[in-house]
Amino acid sequence: MQARAARSSWFSPGDESVQLARHAGGGHIGEVEAIEIAERAGGNPYFIIETTGMLMPSSVGADGHGPRSVPPTVQAVVSARLDAMEPRLRDLARRASVFRYAFDVNELRFVDEDATAEEVQQLEDAEILVRDQQPGALQRWRMRHSTLKDVVYGSLSKRERERLHQRVAQSLLDSGHPSLAADHLELAAAASLDLDPNNRVLPDRAVDALLIAGDRARRRMESRTAIDRYQRALAMAGQEARWAAREARILAGMGEAHYWLGEYATASTALNRAVEIGEACQDAFALALALRFLGDIAINFEADVDKAERLLNRSVLAAEELGDPWAIVRSLLFAGWVPWTRQRFDESERVWRRALSLVDPKDQWARVRALTALSINRSEMRDLEAALQLIEEARTIAEETGDQFSVANTLVQKARLLDDLGRGAEALPCFDRGVSIFGGLGARWEMADARAARGIAYRNLGRLDQAEEDLRFAIRTAEELGDRQLPPWTWRNLAEVAELRGDKAAAEELLKRSRDAESRGPH
Repeated sequence: MQARAARSSWFSPGDESVQLARHAGGGHIGEVEAIEIAERAGGNPYFIIETTGMLMPSSVGADGHGPRSVPPTVQAVVSARLDAMEPRLRDLARRASVFRYAFDVNELRFVDEDATAEEVQQLEDAEILVRDQQPGALQRWRMRHSTLKDVVYGSLSKRERERLHQRVAQSLLDSGHPSLAADHLELAAAASLDLDPNNRVLPDRAVDALLIAGDRARRRMESRTAIDRYQRALAMAGQEARWAAREARILAGMGEAHYWLGEYATASTALNRAVEIGEACQDAFALALALRFLGDIAINFEADVDKAERLLNRSVLAAEELGDPWAIVRSLLFAGWVPWTRQRFDESERVWRRALSLVDPKDQWARVRALTALSINRSEMRDLEAALQLIEEARTIAEETGDQFSVANTLVQKARLLDDLGRGAEALPCFDRGVSIFGGLGARWEMADARAARGIAYRNLGRLDQAEEDLRFAIRTAEELGDRQLPPWTWRNLAEVAELRGDKAAAEELLKRSRDAESRGPH
């Protein structure tokens, strides 16, 4: 009793936490109870409101005079509120908890065929559900907060979780939402494994679904989302000793996603594992994809063009073995950078022309990439008008498809050409938009490359401070990524900025850095 009195003395009737408890109780919570609630909550407003909600008259009986005790934890508060509800509403709340996000009444009927709008309103009145306001959309609801959702979901049996998540997943598949369906299949599989660790039917179905979801995110350049899906797929895939073609493809996709984020070391680990498994099970798809990106990493990160050539030749062979034009074209697009890096532009022109000739009419992404590569090649051959014509064609297609990564690529190449043609003022808006898109996508290497090119345009316009800022940003990013492609020419252009400022000593030092970087660059 003395300890209890000591604890109660921490809060006085006038304390803000006690006042919050009494206010949240709407006049139904007395001073002693309010002090006890504040004490148990440690002054946490969230806990205070949850506890007073549980102690409201609707929770203890119509007369408001049932026995009341303050639960010791937030989870206990929520459990007590749930237990005090009418059985029908309690069951409906449990079924609603399987939705990961918001739901409407029709979707709720996927898990409870008898659910009514009136019952949803009752759950809202009981502060179990809240409206998810989306202007112009069908009215939707969600669980009021994550702790409430976790406790309610935790009260569902594993068998019921398995059943309900499968029902939601099927409805999402039927309505054309495979990525959302994958989330529910994963949860159904988790429940299934708890019930029978040896039953792989649902887990394998979940892995397949997560692979599809990861691929969809990867192709949209949502690289972080893709990596998350792939990692979850591998976690569900079972013993690594049994991994085969499916897991090789997951690893290859994961490696590509890390590549686009400039995480080359992590990408290489995943890609090399994909090659190892792909060779063991002779999966040409995984090999074509993984070797393609390992080849590009060999150029930009390892500065080993000979190694890149070997890897990319293997990628092309695997793609040709697969017989899929989409894979062949993509491997050729990467393979063309080997002769281009060696400044054999006639040879790279032939590779990219072949790629363009093989592009499937529906494969607009590859068409844009082939046209962009040819434009870059033509600019190196000093055929700027032809290069501009090629990139305009590519940009038009990219804008029509809505692929933002391709849009940014074409904008930056167009801006480079405009700057080379002495039209720097026209180039800047293209650079700015491209830089903004790359930033939003988290494409760090492309962002650095674009800002370095914009820095050159600023320099040509006499805007030296902005030029130096962009060029130094590109250098810093390249160093952080371990890239060896950008530094030589970026340091060289930074030296020209210093020279224009009249600082010959700084210019000479920057040129020295350029030569050092070139000695470590691709060769």
